[in-house]
Amino acid sequence: MKYIIFIISLLLVISCKDTNSENESVTFIVEVPNDTPTDKDVYISGNFEGWSGGREQFKLDKEDDRHTITIPAHQKDIQYKFTLGSWDYVERDAKGSNIENRFYTFNKANDVVEIKVISWAEPDVNPTANSTASKNVTVLDNAMKIPQLDRERRIWIYTPPNYENSEESYPVLYIHDGQNVFDVATSYAGEWEVDEVLDKLQTLNGLELIVVGIDNGDEHRMNEYAPWDNPRIENPEGDAYLDFIVNTLKPRIDSTYRTKTDKANTGIMGSSMGGLISHYAGLRHPDVFGKVGVFSPSFWISEKGFDYAKSRSALEDNKMFFLIGTKEGGDMVEDMERMVDVMKANGFKASNLKSNIVEGGTHSEGFWRSEFPEVICWLFDKTLPENFQMETQVTAKKVTDVTLAGGTLMRVDKFPTQNITPRPVDIWLPENYSEDKKYAVLYMHDGQMLFDANTTWNGQEWKVDEWASRLMKERKTKDFIVVAIHNISEIRWQDLFPQKAMSYLSDEAKDKLTKYALQRNANVELKGDDYLKFIVEDVKPFIDTTYSVHTNKENTFVAGSSMGGLMSMYAISEYPDVFEAAACISTHWVGGHVMEDNPLPEAIFEYMKANLAASESHRLYFDYGNMTLDAHYPQYAPRVNEILASKGYNKTNSKNLFFEGTDHSENSWNQRLDQPLTFLLGN
Repeated sequence: MKYIIFIISLLLVISCKDTNSENESVTFIVEVPNDTPTDKDVYISGNFEGWSGGREQFKLDKEDDRHTITIPAHQKDIQYKFTLGSWDYVERDAKGSNIENRFYTFNKANDVVEIKVISWAEPDVNPTANSTASKNVTVLDNAMKIPQLDRERRIWIYTPPNYENSEESYPVLYIHDGQNVFDVATSYAGEWEVDEVLDKLQTLNGLELIVVGIDNGDEHRMNEYAPWDNPRIENPEGDAYLDFIVNTLKPRIDSTYRTKTDKANTGIMGSSMGGLISHYAGLRHPDVFGKVGVFSPSFWISEKGFDYAKSRSALEDNKMFFLIGTKEGGDMVEDMERMVDVMKANGFKASNLKSNIVEGGTHSEGFWRSEFPEVICWLFDKTLPENFQMETQVTAKKVTDVTLAGGTLMRVDKFPTQNITPRPVDIWLPENYSEDKKYAVLYMHDGQMLFDANTTWNGQEWKVDEWASRLMKERKTKDFIVVAIHNISEIRWQDLFPQKAMSYLSDEAKDKLTKYALQRNANVELKGDDYLKFIVEDVKPFIDTTYSVHTNKENTFVAGSSMGGLMSMYAISEYPDVFEAAACISTHWVGGHVMEDNPLPEAIFEYMKANLAASESHRLYFDYGNMTLDAHYPQYAPRVNEILASKGYNKTNSKNLFFEGTDHSENSWNQRLDQPLTFLLGN
């Protein structure tokens, strides 16, 4: 399981069980689903114990139907989740999807918090919750033994659509990071849509492959994909990992499926560190892998890679495709160009080597997904159909499994985009919505949390439909619809952080934060700008042409909470011609994880001073509480007021409200939602 956190506190493993402390403490009382296995214990795991997944000292006590544990305040703030002893059995939401980390801030002695776990992950079955995998994608083995590393790994298999109805044998492609290859339900950063692409290519140009997706090893990923050591990688395991593929996995695939076993029909592919190990595999095992896809390779890991290529590149009938984007950061473009030059200079047949540098390409699944069709067709000697693209027609369908107080909920299950990882977008239409009049539009983040507590990960909701219906009925607001953009929990921070604020950090602060993240293999690619492009360039045109809405700035608004509050401020600042007003609820001025000497708040404020939308034609709403995570926000209120005043905002076009005793939760936000809604949309 991946937890993508940019700023991570260095923590010692501590024992909280049987500890008598005079400090602040919290007792969690946890209600678990009725189908929880009786032979499994419940554990709490979080940043206070190293995200272990389930240490014995953090096992909850069971008394009748209650599970409890008391945690003393060894640190001010904690993030956590509940498991059944490992990340394979972590808590999930009602649809079986990942949930965000839970938060708790210690602020009183002997606090008691009641929590309801909605469901558990089920690793022993092929994931189906929100699954996007084609019907011809299966799991060969949920826990295949890797004797070379004494580990286990899930292995995915894609077979061509007509595999069961033919007697043909097929080429095979091995891809790393298998979680992200076929199914958004198992991906931690979006999927490549390999199955959808190959299904379509089979009908257009006859390309038929078997694809083997190999899950990465989570905390072992860096080591397994590294052929050489590095200050961050003391124990490279690339050779052992490739030995597993060549000597254990490939023989099983070839004996189980109808495959063409020679190198001309065997490929290997991956991105980032997966690109590095794929390139190494093509050089170390040229008689096994005749076709290699090298996406955004991490050649920066070691100079040894270039030396190795010099001695191994004299290959005449092997093919390699190198891919990089211009917005991947560092010297990645230069490193790839250098590797290509080294290989050509040392004997690799030039016509069998292709290099593509894509303007604007980023280090992301979205980029690799968009380039996969060209790469796979070139490697396996097929012509990419002219103007090939996956189906991009956007269709919103009525959501029937939702409980609403009023109105109708429409959904685009997987909104097509090249900007960010596709995700669901909901459109709430008020009661008696009519094409005969025009509606204002409110764009909101964290869309899955807005309408129905029965479908949210924590059993709470914003009650947007209740408040919107009531306020329109009472004529306290203009008529409006709500566009609710779902988050993807694993990359929510990357999507919602105000990206350009990073430029206001000192070089020292940037280096410190980047080093901290890279040392922990955290995802440091910010997507805030692309997230806004998704709203403005993809979603808004669809809304404007599909529904009866006003399209002008004066009737377009944005709102969100926590990181969504930051993004709402960022949206109106970056697109002042699109959004007239923004509501920023419980704005997470901390910017990331709470830490001492945090440079992010000041960087955000400096960005606001320089870029906040003009007060003459815009309005801004901020608010905050003082409990749980909100306890960190009151200290920033004077600074926010100061910036608003300096930019010409006053009591007429801005608010920064304090709600005593309220916490950082949907329950708190829904109790005061009338305030931001009437501010934004009031008559």
